[in-house]
Order: sequence, then C-alpha cells, then structure tokens
Amino acid sequence: MESAPELELEDMLPTEATVSDPLYYTLEQALRGAAESIGIVNTFYFQTQPAPSSVVNWVYEIPMANPNVAADSFSHIQDFALNASVIDDRTGFGVTPSPSSFHISGTYHGDEATFRSKIAPEFLRTLPTPASTKIQTLSWLDSLADMWGRPLSQPLSGYNEHDNFYAKSILVPESTPLSPSALLKYFTYIATNGSTTPSWFSELNLLGGPASRINNPSYPSAYSSRDSLWVLQHYAIVPSSAKEDTRPTIDFVNGLNDALGMGYGGYPNYVDPELSAKEAHAVYYSQSVYERLVSIKKVVDPKGLFWNPQAVGV
Repeated sequence: MESAPELELEDMLPTEATVSDPLYYTLEQALRGAAESIGIVNTFYFQTQPAPSSVVNWVYEIPMANPNVAADSFSHIQDFALNASVIDDRTGFGVTPSPSSFHISGTYHGDEATFRSKIAPEFLRTLPTPASTKIQTLSWLDSLADMWGRPLSQPLSGYNEHDNFYAKSILVPESTPLSPSALLKYFTYIATNGSTTPSWFSELNLLGGPASRINNPSYPSAYSSRDSLWVLQHYAIVPSSAKEDTRPTIDFVNGLNDALGMGYGGYPNYVDPELSAKEAHAVYYSQSVYERLVSIKKVVDPKGLFWNPQAVGV
C-alpha cells in the first residue's frame, strides 16, 4: 500500500474519513500494515507511475555439492547484496535453495549490456558454475508474467487456486547479516531433511542493500522492520486429510527457522498461526509501534469488532 497516498476508512468514526487528512495521520499509519485489526478500507487512491520501458529478467540454476559450498556461496551473495559499487535500487533478487542447488531469479531495471558486463560477473564470482542461465530483456507486463510463470490474466469468476499450508518467516537485519555458522547449520538442515519432506520451499528475498526503497518508504506505516536485509519465507503443503498427521510437516518448517537461531523478527504477511497473540505482536511489530496501534484501536474499535487470534489488542 505504499503507493496509495490516500485511503478512505469505512464508517468506523462518526463519519467516513479520508485518512490522509492531518487529523487522521496516525490512523493512516495503522492501516498501512495492521488494517485487519483497525477497520475496513473502502476506497484506495493510487498514485500511478510510468511503467518501465523494459526490464532485464535473470535466472541462474546453480548446483551446490554440499552444505559447506552452499554456505560459502550464500555468504558471497550476501556480500554482493551489500556492495554499493555494484548494486543499487534497480536490482532485486531472491534465492530458493534445495538440498542440492540454488534457484536464483531477479530483475534489473537497466540495460542488459550493463547487467552482463558489470553485475552478473560480480554476482557469479566464486560461485559454482551455473547449470543453466537465462537473461532476457522483456516488457514490464511480460517481465511480471515471466516471474510468476503464467499469464497475468485471471478469470472473473470460478477462481479456485489455494493451498493447505503452513508458513513461517524471518527478517534478517542489515546490521547483523546471516553468519557463516548460521548458514552452514541452515543448509545442513536442508540437505539432511529437505529430500524427505514433500512440497516445500524456502525463499530468501532481498529487502535491503544500497538505496533500498523498502527500507526507505515514502509513507510511514505499522510495518516497522525497515532495517532488514533479507526476508525468508518457509512454506510447506500440509496434508488436508484428517487421517494424515500434519505435525511432521509443521515440525520441518519450524526446524528451518530454528536452524538460523532465535531472536529474529517476522514478516506479518507470512502469518504463523502457531504463535500466540503475545508472540505474534513481538515478532511482527516493534514495542513502540505495537503500543501505538493499541492506543489507536481503543479509539476506532473499542469493542474489538476487528478480531483474529493475533489481532492488535488481543
């Protein structure tokens, strides 16, 4: 919602409110990141931007012989992500590890010649030789479809795509990147357990780095982790049959988080339903932001109409 300069809040106050008005500035912050606990937005006013004329989409499939190679390789990728002489806000990417490889995909909002001559060589330096490489210049919409792996159009009715899943997340601060020892433990866990757990994935997506727009937003919000380098999503399909035991799958996902150690924050859009309300508040919000959200909720939703097991004020 960071490109929506105005929001209209459904009748939670004596009259309908446009929360970009100075009087409702703090309420606007709450809606940007905690709306499910605050109220219903009935109108979004977006400030559109011109679409890029082209985007460079790039993908590498890189074999990882063992956890030590994987840990060393990601350490280099992490150094690359912090290297202001090579990377800026035009580059974004994510790493999807498996027990034996990295799938790395990203975009570059510049020309393909610069990507091939400057960015790619530094990114690949010290990494194992890619098993496959795809670098292509695409239109904006084709770039989005290529990243998603399917057409962007969706049916007007009958949409029925869903998963029965369990997910967790980790936000890694830019000031304390993932250590070599933590990475070795993490990739050892994946190599040891990943092949025996069906239908799972891990994504390590870049949030920070030089000139990060995510860490320097145009609008304030309830999302308080504006110092992150990586967001990790750990996701696995959970058996939907009542006869099947879901615990092994949940334990595997928890093990992915545990392998990296404790004390990290979490991404509120990757909700972990096993967290208590108190745990969720601590993971998803800073203490100062959460206290502000509680004070706002007492004014705009004193009866707790907007409730869920991890809602503000629970």
